[in-house]
Formats: sequence, structure tokens, C-alpha cells
Amino acid sequence: MEYSNNISTNIVRDESKFIDYVVTPNSKEIFDRIFINNYGANKSFNLIGNYGTGKSTFLWALEKNLNKEKIFFSDLHSKEVRCSDYDFIKIIGENDSLLNVLGKELKIKGAYTNSKISAALEARRLKALKKNNGLVLIIDEFGKFLEFAAKNGSSDELFLIQQISEWANDDSNETYFIVTLHQNFSNYGSRLSNQDKLEWEKVRGRFVDLVFNEPVEQLIYFASKKLKEFTIPTHLESNFKDLLKLIQSSKLVGYNKIGNEDLGNSLYPLDWLSANVLVNSLQRYGQNERSLFSFLNDDTEYSISNNLKKDFYTVSNIYDYLLNTLPSEINSSDNPHRAQWLTTFRALERAELVFEEDFQVASEVIKTIGLVNIFSKAGGLFDKAFIVQYFCLTRGVDVSGILDKLENAGITRFYKYSNKINFLEGTDLDLEQELIAVSKEINLDFSIAHEIKTLVHLPVLLVKRYSFETGTRRFFEFRVFESYSDTTEAEGPIDGYINLVFEDLKVSEIRKQSRSNTSNIYVLYKNSKQIRNEVLIIFKYNRLLEKHQLDINALKILNEERVYHLQQLENLVMNQLFTNDKNIWINDGNIKEVLNKHGLYDWLTEICYSLYNQTPIFNNELINRQFLSAPINAARKFLIRSLLENEHKEDLDFPLDKFPPQKAIYISLLKESGIHQKNRSLGYFELSRPNRHSNLYNLWIASEKFLKSSLSNKRNLLEFYELLEHKPYKLKKGFIDFWIPIFLIAKKEDYALFHSNGGFVPFLIEDTIDLIHKKPQDFLIKSYDVTGLKVNLLESYKELVNIGDSSSKGTQSTFLSIFGNFLRFQRGLNNYTLKTEKLSSKAIKLRDAIVSSKDPEDALFNLFPSALGFHSIAIKEDEEVLNSFTNHIQDAIREIRNAYDELLSRVEDVIIRSFYCTSSDFNVYKNEIQSKIRDINPALLGKVQSIFCKRLVSPLDDRISWIKSVADVALGKNLEDLLDEEEPLLFSNIEDLSLGLIKAAEIRSFNENSNQGTLYSIRFFGETGEFVDDKLVVETDVSEEFITLKNKISDSIKGLDQSKRKELLVELLSREMHI
Repeated sequence: MEYSNNISTNIVRDESKFIDYVVTPNSKEIFDRIFINNYGANKSFNLIGNYGTGKSTFLWALEKNLNKEKIFFSDLHSKEVRCSDYDFIKIIGENDSLLNVLGKELKIKGAYTNSKISAALEARRLKALKKNNGLVLIIDEFGKFLEFAAKNGSSDELFLIQQISEWANDDSNETYFIVTLHQNFSNYGSRLSNQDKLEWEKVRGRFVDLVFNEPVEQLIYFASKKLKEFTIPTHLESNFKDLLKLIQSSKLVGYNKIGNEDLGNSLYPLDWLSANVLVNSLQRYGQNERSLFSFLNDDTEYSISNNLKKDFYTVSNIYDYLLNTLPSEINSSDNPHRAQWLTTFRALERAELVFEEDFQVASEVIKTIGLVNIFSKAGGLFDKAFIVQYFCLTRGVDVSGILDKLENAGITRFYKYSNKINFLEGTDLDLEQELIAVSKEINLDFSIAHEIKTLVHLPVLLVKRYSFETGTRRFFEFRVFESYSDTTEAEGPIDGYINLVFEDLKVSEIRKQSRSNTSNIYVLYKNSKQIRNEVLIIFKYNRLLEKHQLDINALKILNEERVYHLQQLENLVMNQLFTNDKNIWINDGNIKEVLNKHGLYDWLTEICYSLYNQTPIFNNELINRQFLSAPINAARKFLIRSLLENEHKEDLDFPLDKFPPQKAIYISLLKESGIHQKNRSLGYFELSRPNRHSNLYNLWIASEKFLKSSLSNKRNLLEFYELLEHKPYKLKKGFIDFWIPIFLIAKKEDYALFHSNGGFVPFLIEDTIDLIHKKPQDFLIKSYDVTGLKVNLLESYKELVNIGDSSSKGTQSTFLSIFGNFLRFQRGLNNYTLKTEKLSSKAIKLRDAIVSSKDPEDALFNLFPSALGFHSIAIKEDEEVLNSFTNHIQDAIREIRNAYDELLSRVEDVIIRSFYCTSSDFNVYKNEIQSKIRDINPALLGKVQSIFCKRLVSPLDDRISWIKSVADVALGKNLEDLLDEEEPLLFSNIEDLSLGLIKAAEIRSFNENSNQGTLYSIRFFGETGEFVDDKLVVETDVSEEFITLKNKISDSIKGLDQSKRKELLVELLSREMHI
């Protein structure tokens, strides 16, 4: 194998080369996460890291490790693995579609399609499997494919990525899909529409993101290889060792003594600080490894090879190199450190006016200050002592005087918040004097507790071990104690409180109070004086910030110092909980010694197991959480719907080949727990009590206990929720939102449900469960104990026609479903049946009892028997009386059910009589009626007559609908709303409307077929109520004599008013008709 120290790795080109790879903790952790500690379903991984952080070289080493050419990370063959070696498919990203590139790599013939790619990958997997090999698909610089997909709006590309990921994620296959990116997956689609972004998010979710930010050791190692040509002069060996110790103790840069000692010794003429600054700066401004390689091979004025006159290539040399080789990057507006660089430039300009002879050394100090503040670790110590020692060891000069001069000139100062000397620019603020002066303005009378609440962010602790062991995440929240009245038991997402007590309270009183709030821990601080002093300092900075509003540079300094002291205050409040062994910890009246965080977590676990000892073990993070996500809420509704519709079916009839979230939840919550199981004797599946070994057995028993508690009195369903929300259960809201509806469905035959406004709820449907979920306080529940003597009565009810058949999906009927069917029967009655008195007395009483009933037990065992004149006790004891009651209630129900049908029959009789039909058969008499009125033109009729006529001749072939439609016109409203008092009027109207149509038909028939004149039909009523019908034909062809006489009569009565004319003519006509 060819040896290479080429830093830019190409996973295809360099396959046969050997690269001197440095394994870092980060790279080993990532390798182990992929191949050893991969306990999830995902085997698709996305390595995210900046350019040149060694991702490609890692992939090269990964291949060598898996194929046992060299073990860089872990020897998988010493672990339990399913294959001996691995085959690789390796691709480097390019500006083309992934489909095309994969098609070429897999040597697919013809047009490339997603299905062909999938088939080819599977063929390669099977080929590898024959050799007992796994298969790894690697795509380096995957971002180029994503950029192409985003630019071309190719949804097919995303779908292909998703298909490959799903193929790789199949747990039954030893397949892996590994890609590298320079930024997050979603960023490549940042300019897409919101809908397209959602699609990208779906695909991103198929991958596990692994951050690949290699530490600088990898790059420094490469530098050390090149620097082998430099040797440390003998007289500098001592200085070099002391310099390494100085940098190590400062913690300005990372240093692992075991891993870095040899590496540090091989860096000369660089020192460990300048080497780290170099690598970090090139990572930021250059192209990482590529620029480092350029630096090591550079021979320009500022290169390492041209600076051998000086003993060391220090941080100031790095400054000169960067400024002269990367000026555009440093001065770019995109440079996040541009402000510090500009400040350094100005500091150098100001120093020229202060220094004369020592300016060269002073400039090196300033350059060192500038770069160290950019590229060193936060919290590392960079003070006067360090700088003096650094220059003494690297340059052999004492710069203490220079540092004093820089500080006195207002160019630099030491900042407590950063622990570093940095530049002071544009202000004459004398901070120490200002703090002394402002002390007189501070009010010393303040409450520490109140200020801590305002100034310190108090965390929430996850009780990790308990959460892991039970599946229920428990949280304890830190809070500031102010008074006992404010102390409450934990509720909602918080499972306990750690009360920080800063006041000087009696331990005995705290112990006493803690017994009544067992989910509360109390910490009595013994370092309150230090905390108080830190609060005072923050007050001073607050006041100075008010005074120096117009001095921008002063504000910057004051804000940074204030932030530092806020951090100090948080450290005193939170971190010194454990370092101060005088603090007193109290819970439930007991004092506990807590020496460290580990001890606290152990104690919290004990408390949780004590407080929440009835919490079931349930490991499903989808639902065992306080707040459900939108998709899981949707899954909850789907699962409830499936239970209501398919409870009797295996796996609720979920498809075998699909695993939506509702199915996964069903499996863990109902199937694995044994709640949904097959009833062996009846042959169907049902929700029932799990066995004693089930993780949810105790919770089921507790739920049954609540149900039984409602035997004597109704209980609000909110009480059920509250029972499970508090200790000893304190279930998460998300879990409760699943559990209670499922339990209610399972026990639906054992209780009655009532709405606070609407009364009894006979059927548990999806809408009802949704209302319970939203407002459980609106619902009441009552269970019943139907045993002993009442069973016979129930059996009699079950035999009732169309009511007793309440069996559903094989489940045994109970009085609740029987009562529900009575209500169903009642709700199926129309208004006429509910109001008519044309029933027997017993039918009316039973109907009214059903309508007014509220409680199932009272209705079935008291109200209904009493309505029919039976005493409930006698029914239970005497079988003969029971049989009599059964007969009576059957008769009454039959009578009620037939009331409307009887009305329709009476209406039908009136219609048949009114049209003088010869048959009572619907089809026959309907044809008779239609034949009698077929010559009528409805357009010539009055409005009501016209509608009545159209209804009679309508094509309706349903007897009931036809009769009702005709009666609705005659009544002027819906027949179902008929009152008993309106029935005679209805019949009269039908007769009159019918007669009118018969006459109209006769007249139209005569007029159309006769040339004698116009026919009129007349009916006269007398005092006796008797009437006379007559027909008159007004001839059109009359004699001159008749016309003369008619005109004469007309002229004679013309002088009379209209009513008198009518009176005269009617009298004359009645005489002629002998009335």
C-alpha cells in the first residue's frame, strides 16, 4: 500500500493509499455510535462538519477498520456482529442528480428510475450477503446533490433519498447509508416554499445527525509531520518544556497530557498555543487542511521557514502570516471577528504614539492579545503573569513594563468576565473608582430571595435514573423560597421542587413544614453573605449602566462585567449547593447529606419512587409525556376510532405491513400489556382486565376502584383525571389522555355517562369521547351493581321486540344498553306520537315515563313498572307477575310504535272516501284518483288546490311518503306535528280539496267536449245542514228574446249595491232549486 501524507482525502482516489490517520475521541465516538451503540432503527447517518474537519479522511479510515486492514477505532469482530466483512459503494458529490450518478455507479442499463436504483442496491446487498458481508453506501460531499435537487425542484430526488434510507434502515439487513454535509440538511432547502420545506424535513428525519467537528489535534498532527525537519536547540529545550506547562495550566487551549505530550514536543518552532491559534484561524479563514498544508510549504517572508532567526514561531508571527496571506478574508464583512481585528489595528496605531524604542516588542504583545482573545477557550487565563512568562520563554524579554504602559495609556485592561487582558477602546472610565463612588447610592435593604428570582435562571432537573427505569420522565424545579404559604405540592409537568432558602430560618420549622409538602426539598444556604455581596456588585453595575448611557464603549465594558458577575452569582447559588458542605437539605422532615450532583440525583430517584409508587412502568415516549405532539394527537383520535369500530378484531384490524404511530401505540399500550386480548370462550377480541403480571394491572385496578366509587353517587369525570394526575400515580397528561378514553370504552357496559346539561348519554361515540377530552368536568359517571333478583327483570326486558336485541359484537347486554335502546326508541318517535292522547292509558304512562327518565337503574326497575301499575318488588319476587308485566309493556310499546301508523291509516281512509275509490289497495286507489283528475290543468287551480293536485299525481311509490305528502298540504304543516285537536280539521280539508278537484275535473271535461256552453257546479246548504248539488250549463247560443230579458233584468238591478244584487239572485236561485 502506498503511504501518503496528502491532507486532502478523496475516498475513491485514495482507496489504496495509507494515510497516517490520527484517531480522536470524537471520531471514535462517531464510529461506535454507527456500528456498536446503534440501538435505534436508523442506520442512515449524516456527518455534519465544516470544510476540512477530516470527514473524508474519517470515511477512509472507517473502510480500513471495517475490512480489518487496520483497526483505527474498534474491532467489530470482537463484538457480536452479523457479518465478516463489508462491501462498499462509494460516491463523491457532484453537480448532477443523485439518480444519474448512482445509476452510473451501479451500472444500470437503460433509463434510470428510482425503482431500478432500489433493485440494484438490493442486488448488491444480496451479492455481499453470499460472502457473509454487509454493505455500506457512502456519499461524500452529499450537499452537492442536495443543492442540485433544491435548484431543480426535484421531488423525485428526495423520494429516492428517502427510499435508500428506508432500505438501509431495515433492521433485518446489515446495511448502512452514510453521507457527509457541511451544514444542516434543511439549510440546503432554505429557499424553497414552506410545503417543499416540509418534504425536506420528512427526508431529514430518516437520518441521524452526527456532528463531526474534529479537534485541532488531527490538524496539529499533520503539522508536526512536516516540522520534523526542525529540531529544538539544546539551549531551548528547557524553555520549550516550561512553555508547554505554562500553556497547559492556563487552559487557553485544549491539552490532553496523555495524548498531546509527544505531539506538543514535535511542534517546534511552533509552541502549543501558536499551533492551536494557527489551526483554528485557518479553519475559520482558510480551507482548513488545505491552507495548513500551504502554510507548512510556504517560503515567503512571513513563513515559518523564513523566521528561524527568532527562537520560536509565536502567536505574533501567526498574526503577521494571516494578515499578509488572507487579507480579504480578515477584512471581509462576513468575518465574525472583524471587530476584534479592527480594534487590534487601532491599538497598534495608538501604541505608536506611546512607545518609541520598545514599539516592536509592544506590537508583538498587542498582536498576541488580539489573536488569543479570538481563538482561545472561554474561561482560560490570559493575564499579565501569563503574557510576561510567555514572552520571557519565547523571546527572552520582560514585557511587564510594556503591559503596565499599555494599561496606563488606556489601551488594554484585564476583564474579569472573560478572565483575559483585552483592548480598552474609546472610554476614560475608571471602573474601580466608579464602583467605590456608586456604593453610596445603593439601598442595602433588599430581599436576597426576591433578587435571586430576578437575576438567576433556575434550572429544571430531569431525574434520569427513575425516568429511564419507569419510562415516566420526572422533573424537579429549583425555585426560591419566600414563604411557607407559597409552597405547594408539585403539579403539571413538574414532579417536585427544590426550594432554595436564603433567609435564616429554623431547621426545626422547615422540617415540620416539609412533612405536609412531601414533593418539596428545602436547601438552607449557609453562604448567603457571599451571595448578598455578589447581588450588591450587580446593583452597582446596574447603577453605572444608568449613569453612562451616552458612552457606548463604557456600556460595553459595564455590560460584560455585569454578565460576569451574574455568572458568578449563578455559580454561588447553583454550583456551590454541593461544594459548601454546610448547606442543609431537608425533605419530608428528614435531613439528608448531599455532597455532589450524583448524590442529589440518587436522592431524587428515591423520592420519586416513594412519592409515585403507583406509577406504572411504561416505556413509550410518544405518549408518556406531558404534552402530545400534533401527529400523536391525531394518532390518539385514530386509535379511539379503531377501538370503537374494531374492538372485536385482532390488532384492531390494522394493516400487517404498515406501522403508523397509532399502531405502535396500540402494541405497547394495549397488546403487550394484555389489555386487548382474545376471549377464548366467545372467540372474539375485547378490552379487559390484564393479568397480574402486566405492567398496567395496578393502574387498571385503580381505575376500576374509581368506577366502583360511583355506585352510590355520581362522580365528575374530572375527578378521575385528577386522581391520576396526582400522587401516588401522577401520570403524564399525554398518557392520561390515552388511558381514560380507552378505559371508558373497555368498561362501557358497567356505568352510565351523564352530561351536566344534556342528561344521560346512552352511547359512547367518537364525538362524546372528544368532548370528554376537551371538558371532562362537563361529564358525570355512575356505576351500577345489577345482581340477584333484578336479573330476571333484565332478561324480560331483553326479550322485548326490537329493544331486547342489544347484543353487539358478541358482548353481553346489560341494563345500560337496554336503557340506551329505550332512549333510542324514544328518540325515534315523532312529535305526534310523543303528544297524542289517542293511546291507552298504560301506553301514555309508559311513554311519559320513558321521556322523563334520567337514571337507567331507576327507570328500568321503578319508573317503567310503576307506569304500568306494577310494584317493582313484586316483579322481582313473582314470576307470574313478571310475565304479566312483560306482556303489558310489550303491548304498550307496540301501541306507541303504531300510533303514527294508525294516523296514516285514518288519513288514507278519508282520501279513499273523498275520491269514491272502489279499492283500499294503495296502487289501485292511487291510479283511480289519478284517472279522475288527470284532465285538470293545475295552472288554472288555486295555490293550495294546485299543490294538492300535484301531490296526488306525484310519482311517489311509497305509501307512507305519498299519504304524508298529501296530508301535509291539507294540514298546512308537517303531519308529524299534528295535534289531536287538529285531526277533524285535517279530514275536512282533505274532503273539501278532494271534492273541489272532482268538480274541477267534471267541469273541464264537459267544457272541452261540449259546444253547448259553460258548465258550472253549485252546492247550496240550508239550515238543516243538508245541501243540494246542481249543475248548470250557461248556453252560448241563445235567442234574441233571452238576451233581451237578461239585459232587462241586469238593468233593473244595476241600481242596487253588490251585496243586494247577490242577495236577490241567490234568493231567486234557491227558489228554483226548492231549497
